[in-house]
Amino acid sequence: MDERETRRQLSEVALGNVPADLVITHGRLFNVYTREFIPDQAVWIKNGWIAYVGPDHNPPKDKDTQFVDSEGMVLLPGLIDGHTHLTASKTLVDEFVKHVIPTGTTTVITETIELASVVGKDGIEWFVRGLEGQPIRFFYTVPPLCGLTPVEEAIAPSNEALTPFLKDPKCVGLGEIYWGNLFLKGKQSERVLGLASMTHAIEKRVEGHTAGASGNKLQAYTCFGVSSCHEPISEKEVMERLRLGYWVMIREGSVRQELPAIRGIFDKKLDFRRVILCTDSVNPIDLIEKGSLDVSLRTALKLGVPPELAYQMVTLNVAEHFRLDHLIGGLAPGKMADLIISPSAEEYSPQLIMVGGKPIFKEGKVLARPRKPTFPDTMFDTVKIGSYTLPPIPSKGKVRAMDLVTRLVTKETIVHLDDAGASKDLIFALALDRLGSGKAFLGFLRGFGLKKGAIGSTMAWDTRDMIAVGKNLPSIKAVIQRVKEIGGGVVFAEGNEIVAELPARVCGVLSINTMEEVRQEMKQLENVLRENGVPWENPLLTLDTLTGCAIPHLRITHHGYVRMKDRQVLSWKV
Repeated sequence: MDERETRRQLSEVALGNVPADLVITHGRLFNVYTREFIPDQAVWIKNGWIAYVGPDHNPPKDKDTQFVDSEGMVLLPGLIDGHTHLTASKTLVDEFVKHVIPTGTTTVITETIELASVVGKDGIEWFVRGLEGQPIRFFYTVPPLCGLTPVEEAIAPSNEALTPFLKDPKCVGLGEIYWGNLFLKGKQSERVLGLASMTHAIEKRVEGHTAGASGNKLQAYTCFGVSSCHEPISEKEVMERLRLGYWVMIREGSVRQELPAIRGIFDKKLDFRRVILCTDSVNPIDLIEKGSLDVSLRTALKLGVPPELAYQMVTLNVAEHFRLDHLIGGLAPGKMADLIISPSAEEYSPQLIMVGGKPIFKEGKVLARPRKPTFPDTMFDTVKIGSYTLPPIPSKGKVRAMDLVTRLVTKETIVHLDDAGASKDLIFALALDRLGSGKAFLGFLRGFGLKKGAIGSTMAWDTRDMIAVGKNLPSIKAVIQRVKEIGGGVVFAEGNEIVAELPARVCGVLSINTMEEVRQEMKQLENVLRENGVPWENPLLTLDTLTGCAIPHLRITHHGYVRMKDRQVLSWKV
């Protein structure tokens, strides 16, 4: 049945001429459009769509019409996560779906950069195929594949090759563009500017990433038609972006938790229709032990954000931003029947969750079976480490090093190797091209805290490089060998002994194990790092972000350090 016929039939149900399939009665309905909680409401559903919302509990029915008495509980639209990285779960999509269903998140909008950073267009295509046919809704953004230098962007498909993805109805636009890359000279900025123009031409969104931009730089970046940003970490930054017309996404996930710091904006007399709650990403430990977007919602409620505002920020606001509000985001005639029944406005605890009028969760039990995705053999063969040579390193004198300021931010520093105090916490940092070129750069990292052994990962951001950090080269070499043997992932070694590992065979990024198994592997790695002196929360994230060009100030690739302010490639030599 096409959409025109579907809507005609919905109209007939509302007029009382055709029986409903499902009727939910006696609910306290949250109306996202007026921010009202309206008592004693009924919802009539036909073919997975809402035909009627109002006080009439006796629609035309037949022997197949089902009734659900919500007994005064709150009726909510399904939650929408407007910005996340699905691959942060480190598992295949079916495992993510299985664990996210109980949270009430019925729609997820995900970035798609991770596999594409390794295998290009195929990474987008096969990832997107995996989103199809799942019991919750998925939409996606096309990755701009912004890299530190042109070398990292060599894998990026041409803009023409990305056009079919941009035109896909399941694609809501162009993924986050790091602001600094738009101001680079030459092909790097021209390629991304072209993508942004193509996206605007088909009236889809261009998602932003403004971390570190302010004043005139933020204004200049905004001129490119960027629609949103999920990076504000203070009230000042939130207000600055709201006043420039951004949809501002407040993060509560595994990367950062921003709500406590920006809580004060909700005491201001503002229009909050452009404020959204999102996760940005949730790792396996947090997803199993805490939850997903429901954690963001509950945190907002605990901080005293009015329920009617909190619920609007995870439903209608997101749908309006992505121009999906004709389909989802509210409980009204003509909308898809994605619905949650929860005890009260103040207590978010889904008892029944529906997608398209079909129950996927009821009274603590997941009722829907996710579909397991498939990938070609080539995507299980992306760790092609053959012969490689570790560059020579000095034992005395001055060296350039990455110095951790926070668990994510580094600065450039000069260390005297002859100064025992200054070099005490200095360890090796290796970037190795894992797709077969054998190219490698060996530098230094200070502040990670590692006292012995080495750890390596093929999950590094925005790159095809494997990153390894360690106290000694034998441990690093053992890590490289084991990562090669398991086809990618994370490995910790002490000398020749492999102490802990997390295999990730799909592009070296995703595990084929269950999320429970990956959670345990991730916990073991974190415990080993903690026992060996690493103080940082979520230390695997610290390792994987050393290559990300969205974070200041000094990054690393297989051809050298990259200084973010001028993109100059540097060696350890001073």
